[in-house]
Amino acid sequence: MAKIIITGAAGFIGSQLGKSFVDDGHEVLLIDNMSHGYLDNLVIDGKTFGRFLGVDICSPELPKYFSGVDYVFHFAGISALPVCQERPQYAMNVNVGGTANVLEAARLSGVRRVIFASTAAIYENNTTFPTKESDPVAPSLTYAVSKFQAEQLCRAYGELYGLEVVVLRYFNVYGPHQDFLRLSPPLMSYIIRELLHDRPPLLHSDGTQERDCIFVDDVNRLNKLCMEHSRAPGETFNVGSGVATSVRAVFELIARAMGSRLTPVYRPATNFWDAYPGLFQGPYPLKQDVVKREVRKYSLCDTTKSRELLGWRAEVSIEEGLKRTAEYAMRLSAQASGVK
Repeated sequence: MAKIIITGAAGFIGSQLGKSFVDDGHEVLLIDNMSHGYLDNLVIDGKTFGRFLGVDICSPELPKYFSGVDYVFHFAGISALPVCQERPQYAMNVNVGGTANVLEAARLSGVRRVIFASTAAIYENNTTFPTKESDPVAPSLTYAVSKFQAEQLCRAYGELYGLEVVVLRYFNVYGPHQDFLRLSPPLMSYIIRELLHDRPPLLHSDGTQERDCIFVDDVNRLNKLCMEHSRAPGETFNVGSGVATSVRAVFELIARAMGSRLTPVYRPATNFWDAYPGLFQGPYPLKQDVVKREVRKYSLCDTTKSRELLGWRAEVSIEEGLKRTAEYAMRLSAQASGVK
């Protein structure tokens, strides 16, 4: 049995991984300051799991919680792109400074291995697909820059101290429990929420833009492999399906699973960040082309490395994954409304 810390544990991926580790018999410490997490993510099937610690990853007290810990999964961070863009110092303090604090706590406490949750967003300016882990990257949006800098810190701790670190670049992760009842959920969850309320979703551009989407169970199989596999330390892995799916196809699969006849309303791509007017004020407003490019961004990853080194590949198709996600949401909605 291992002692495992998960930072950002009240988020979507971290909570699902934590529950799985508890089911496997591990001791799990769930760290989250609840600025972006939700306590109900830590209640699955009506039961709590692990031990929750309301701690900020930037706290100087962090090392004391790492005593006797074997593995750390570092998921905590600010991930909403417009929030990072509107509050760059905040994003850098948490995503870069917080990662430095986690790595230092791990070093001082003798943690065996750290698994760092990075993002496919660092490929945002790449134009050759599928993207490989060895491809040069030059991100420009604050979120992607912060995660790339955090990746560099992870590599430095490996080179300078011999700390075992694995970097995982998540593509578009989705699945049950992905906060579809929240105010600003991710794409899949947003579509599900709107259809549950019999509202046509408001989408952007024309829906032909394509992204690589990966089901959360596949993601957490790789997370677990990276915890103990001898070939994982010091490596960076793409975490995607290797298949690009359009927004239109995502909507149609969800609508079919939910039995909905609604159709989405498509708005101009430049309206995507209208809820963040501060980005477009002042003498140097954010360029509208940047927003349009973010909406239209194509993503497709090469997963050869994880397959050859770790024996991992995605197993859940987008059709099956969205069906399972939609069915979960409908069951939960029915329970909440008292329908049996």
